[in-house]
Amino acid sequence: MTVMSAKHLEELCLALRRRRRACDDELVAAIEADVAAYHRDPAPQLPPEDVAEMLPLMGWLMYEASWLAVQRIPNGFTETGGEALAKARANHERVLRIANAARALPWPEFAPRALGALRALALAESKGDTQASYDRAQAVHQEARERHGSYLTYHRDNPGIGRAYDEILVQLGLAETGTSCRIAERVIDRWAEEFAADDAGADRQRREERVQIIFSDLAEGADRGKEALAAAERVAKHGFVDEPTKDKLALHTTFVNPGIMTARAVLLTLALYPEMQRLGYFPLGDDDSWDDSRETLRNRFDSAYEYVEKPVLNSRNEPQQPRDDLQLAVVQIRLAAALLMPGRRLPSRLTFAPCMAHEVLDDDAVEAMSAWLTEVTVDRNGQEKQRSTLRGFGGAVLPNFFDGVEECRAAFGGKPGYRDWRARWFILDKYAAEPDRAERVSAVLGRPVQRTRPI
Repeated sequence: MTVMSAKHLEELCLALRRRRRACDDELVAAIEADVAAYHRDPAPQLPPEDVAEMLPLMGWLMYEASWLAVQRIPNGFTETGGEALAKARANHERVLRIANAARALPWPEFAPRALGALRALALAESKGDTQASYDRAQAVHQEARERHGSYLTYHRDNPGIGRAYDEILVQLGLAETGTSCRIAERVIDRWAEEFAADDAGADRQRREERVQIIFSDLAEGADRGKEALAAAERVAKHGFVDEPTKDKLALHTTFVNPGIMTARAVLLTLALYPEMQRLGYFPLGDDDSWDDSRETLRNRFDSAYEYVEKPVLNSRNEPQQPRDDLQLAVVQIRLAAALLMPGRRLPSRLTFAPCMAHEVLDDDAVEAMSAWLTEVTVDRNGQEKQRSTLRGFGGAVLPNFFDGVEECRAAFGGKPGYRDWRARWFILDKYAAEPDRAERVSAVLGRPVQRTRPI
């Protein structure tokens, strides 16, 4: 069987990255066919010379193709219907087929980038936005992590391949941290609609049980993010690139996204620590008290956020601003930090929005960031829409979360104010337009919500 040449594989990878080639059924079938052709019977301990040349490039192709497909799956796609659902399912199926091809690779330890297909599959599952889909996502994350460790043991005497494994570890850790945040935010945002019990006592018990679960998930997710940032530090020693190549994958912006996602996980953990303390759990790690754990989490947030603010310079030493979706995430992170730690000083070098000029995260900063996130913008299709919503802190309906945030504010020397902000900026709620959503949120807050932009 004729397989794709090394030159053709590289061309396909670059075309996918530059959006000049789609991930379609034809491409997925070609990947599957080549993987089948790579096998030898009996299989030698090391790949034959012709296959050895292809394996790293095929791994890269799986990485790029699966990533392109997963980006065409909208969040919460299982709630859609018609053509949109059909397209989402088709792309999910392509991601699954590529992941299965990655699992079937002979000598997979020579194709570390193929693990990107498992990352994409985990993200595709998480986009289902249901408990079952999150469970599947976590199982795939664990599989990818275990395969990464197993494959790396084959290269004890080849330290040169460590860069490639660290590059993919950044992405695996980033994805796993993101899933832990999405799971927690779904519980926080959808408690009244999906999790609550009719009986008050049963609901309280159910809330307490769920808080313990998501707190544990978030703590582990923050650890995975820390590991991803450590891997990025190792990659940085080899240098970043303006565009991916067959030898180097990591871009100059490598630190930004894992920094954001790790900070996001830490802030959600910080918001829930008062509940864990109330439930009688021991402090984190070797901390002697929950006060110590609060300081530990604050320091971990600072460490993660420093990576967000690292100057990003391309190969010509020119500064680069984060891409649009990361700009939104940076403001969301700063807003969450301001709600939890009022008055904290957090200067920024970034200048993409006027609200970034607020060095002190006080009430004025909160208003400026909330206003920027809710401004009406025009998308690439010419449609007007609100710039963003805010999951978790901006969409909460879980009573324990409100209590935790207010207690955290007090512990950092602030005054109560989270409930008032949530009611005033109700339009930051992703589900604000749903029937009866305003009434449900208002009942939990104990005050009316504002259905329109308050400025």
